[in-house]
Amino acid sequence: MREFLLRALKARTDGNFSLDNLPDAGRLDLVARCISSALWLAKGLREDTVIHVNLEGPRYPPKIISFYGAKLKGFYFDEKGIAKFIKHALEEGINLELNEEIEVYPGIIVSKKSFEQLIKEKQDYQIIYLHKKGKDVREFKFKGNILIVFGDYIGMPWKTEIFLQRHNAERASLGKIEYHASQCITIVNNELDRRIY
Repeated sequence: MREFLLRALKARTDGNFSLDNLPDAGRLDLVARCISSALWLAKGLREDTVIHVNLEGPRYPPKIISFYGAKLKGFYFDEKGIAKFIKHALEEGINLELNEEIEVYPGIIVSKKSFEQLIKEKQDYQIIYLHKKGKDVREFKFKGNILIVFGDYIGMPWKTEIFLQRHNAERASLGKIEYHASQCITIVNNELDRRIY
């Protein structure tokens, strides 16, 4: 199983945003692009892939919305279509207690959970943090179930990097050029696909 975890520090958590102005919702346009890049192939969804998006903007952080490729039905690949699912999930999950979760659509779960809590729950996975000072991804050894962790346009706070280090996250680099978060997902998916097929 391959899983991705995007930390979006400014993304809204209350569902109170316009689908016609996703950048002003804490860059939910970027979040939607990452979900699309993680899950969509030319002829359908990746059934071996999950993406978790950790939203930490106003007004009810933290929230994590998880998308399970094997279970999704009627799912769109465009930004606005994906944002509709995000908006509904946030509205349905507005009153969740800490560490509580609900499934709002087949394959879409919203939880009142922190980034750190999800990492702790994935300790039986190989946790890989995308970082420019990591080992080249082309030489990287992937083992079993993996969780790829990365930040949005803001990057990761230094305290989070220390937390990841303490929880045995390995660093992998995509090279010297910096890419958009959604492009990073595409590169990692391609690398993994080339090793499987």
